[in-house]
Amino acid sequence: MMERRLSSRIELLMEGGRVGKGGMLEDLKKVKVKVAGWKELSLVDIIGEPSFTIWFNYCNLRCPWCQNSHVVRGEITREVEVGELVNLIEENSKLVKYVHATGGEPTLQPDGLEALFLLSKQVGEKISLSTNGTNSEVIKRMINIGLDHLALDLKGPIKNPERYACIVGLDPSEGERLTKVVDSSIKMGIRDVPFVEIRTTLVPTLLSAEDVLQMAKYLSELSLNSKGRVVYVIQQYIPSETLIDPAFRSVKKVPASFLTELGKTIREKTGLKEVYVRAIEFGTVKV
Repeated sequence: MMERRLSSRIELLMEGGRVGKGGMLEDLKKVKVKVAGWKELSLVDIIGEPSFTIWFNYCNLRCPWCQNSHVVRGEITREVEVGELVNLIEENSKLVKYVHATGGEPTLQPDGLEALFLLSKQVGEKISLSTNGTNSEVIKRMINIGLDHLALDLKGPIKNPERYACIVGLDPSEGERLTKVVDSSIKMGIRDVPFVEIRTTLVPTLLSAEDVLQMAKYLSELSLNSKGRVVYVIQQYIPSETLIDPAFRSVKKVPASFLTELGKTIREKTGLKEVYVRAIEFGTVKV
């Protein structure tokens, strides 16, 4: 019942394109979210832009190579009111341009995410969401608020549903449902969000260079419908002690030079205008 009342209030707030005053505003501030933490100034989460980054707990996928196992499992959890976060955002407003929600998977806490974004807009910040794309209806809600930046993980070949499911640690039978909703989220983002980053982590035992090239061609076709900026980011897999599946700790990272050459090949063969490579050796660079 409480969630229903909150959703109704949010709808009222959005009718005029701004957050209302009085009780409605206070209701949004009191919404609670479960987070692993936040960073008041991040220079690495949005290409070329400073952000206030918040890590939301929990995830509905179990990618064996995920480095944020403590966030995904909620091993470090703090429940905070959105108003507390917005106060911190205001204090750092001269340093940051975006409020960036990442995780974990932020869309698993839709009302808290929506309250955070509405109030962030109210204090003059742009809003950014990092997501696995599995909750397209929640992403649509954020777009309706005025989402400025979407970072979406494309984790495998979208046209191979069973394989995609295996890559993200789910049963192959989940593949059709999963790839359908991820495809929908990507199309919606490219169509409706001004700045979209599609990210793929090249895990050697799960993806090949040819896989990534085919995924880039899929994105290139979709980007023809974009009214804004579409960026493809190829990310280096980094083994660490915090991986969900310990077996992946022995998988070696792909050399940065290989990623750079792959990025150049993708740019040349797909026509994507902006291809970036993210590696521990040099950060995030355009190729």
